[in-house]
Amino acid sequence: MNTRTAFAIAFLVTLTADGGTEPAWAGGDASAGSYRSLVRAFAEEMVAHGADRYGREHTPQFASFLMRTAPPELPPDPVFARKGSGLDERSVVNLPNIYRSGNLAHKITLRGGDVADDAALYRLLYALSRDTETREFAAAADSSLRWFLAHAPMHNGLLPWGEHSGWDFRRERFDYGYPFDKHHEFDSRWPLWEKFLELQPEVGQGERTVMERYAEGLWNGSTGQLDGKLVYGRHSSLLEFRRPDYGEWLGFGMFPRHGGHYLRLWSVALATSDNPEFRQWMGSRLEKFVAALEDQVRRHGHAIYMSHKGEISFSTSQTGPLAVDLEDAADRVAPMDSKLAERMRSLSASLDDALIQRQAASRPRTCFRQWRINESRPGRGEAAEYFRSHVFAAADELTALDAIPERTLASKGRKSNQEGRIPSQYAEAIDLLLLAASSSEPAASSRYLETARRFADEAIGFFIDETSSLPKSLDRQPRLQDGTPFPHFYHSYLGGDDLMLSLWRLAGELD
Repeated sequence: MNTRTAFAIAFLVTLTADGGTEPAWAGGDASAGSYRSLVRAFAEEMVAHGADRYGREHTPQFASFLMRTAPPELPPDPVFARKGSGLDERSVVNLPNIYRSGNLAHKITLRGGDVADDAALYRLLYALSRDTETREFAAAADSSLRWFLAHAPMHNGLLPWGEHSGWDFRRERFDYGYPFDKHHEFDSRWPLWEKFLELQPEVGQGERTVMERYAEGLWNGSTGQLDGKLVYGRHSSLLEFRRPDYGEWLGFGMFPRHGGHYLRLWSVALATSDNPEFRQWMGSRLEKFVAALEDQVRRHGHAIYMSHKGEISFSTSQTGPLAVDLEDAADRVAPMDSKLAERMRSLSASLDDALIQRQAASRPRTCFRQWRINESRPGRGEAAEYFRSHVFAAADELTALDAIPERTLASKGRKSNQEGRIPSQYAEAIDLLLLAASSSEPAASSRYLETARRFADEAIGFFIDETSSLPKSLDRQPRLQDGTPFPHFYHSYLGGDDLMLSLWRLAGELD
């Protein structure tokens, strides 16, 4: 069993015991073939009509937000709430405010595409080409990523993707949320670094590649010194070359899961670089980053979660992802620096211990949303069994539910965010159940697969109808801030592509 991945997936879903509204397709008996038909129709629609056909230049970049028309169309540009209107200025008034938990409009791309949010779409297109020998899907994915890497990188090396940013199809430039929100936040375990390496533009000898420039830009924009210690933040400036020295940037606000994302990127860039100057530069900085984490563990017993106010605490949901990424990065670094790799593995083990000690009486949860079944390594004895037990505990909780509960809205966005279920909840539940099924005896495996099929049917009833091949983003009628009904739409940020990838996986297990 891949216990590191098990840990990541086990804590994906915040579960409650309440029921839910019966979906349109409750009690259905969908087959693997019917799941595949729905998924293929979605992929064909995205390839045919989901790319950029706006502005003066039409590109192969996929749209993250589309109206479910025939053919699908980009929605109108967002109109943000005015100051003094009584609404949060990060809310929009002409589009529904439907986000994950407490996030608001400044967190997602509304004017075009976000490659990071579309990760499941790319993975699905590659899977479809591999499993059906239909080259057009992989070709469309390659074309989109190749264009992004050739045209989108900023002058400071950062990429316009992830939370806060994307690509504006109508204006042919980086996108951003509400006015003056020009942040870069790389909040993703991006699963396609190998594709980036394959598809990035060629450069001359001694020049930085896109991957190397991104690694360098992320270091310059996200790390700094505070009280003589190296610290890092989750935000960089999308436009400046170094971390700004004003406003929120001074507070840093260290999030360990972001540190894990950085480690994964930096280790990939270092391990695959042919540039001696970059390798020396990146290697020394990777060692500094690991040393800073080691110092945190010595002083506090864990990697610190630090708020913008400077308050230091321990976070289960932040520590777990960092432990996984440390181990993954260590495997890449080992051929070049075995001593540093061993320090990284030791750090990962220390974080395992911190998780077990602080969560012995409860099930930990993490914010992982993207994972690959083969990318994580088995944990050590006690940690492996601890994480393994929580995988099955979470899967058993799912099997006891009549329906996936509505997502919990955090206080930050409760006044403007709309209630209801979104596709990502079902994708996470199905993925967890498939993981549990793959690691179980036949009787338990059958039970988990049946639950996964039940939730898949429920999701289809909520999010898919004859109107469009694109899944809806809410299980009920979307509305504007003033209560005006709004047509159903597709958005990858809310998990439409994640759900379709999960259905494809489920179909493969049901054969």
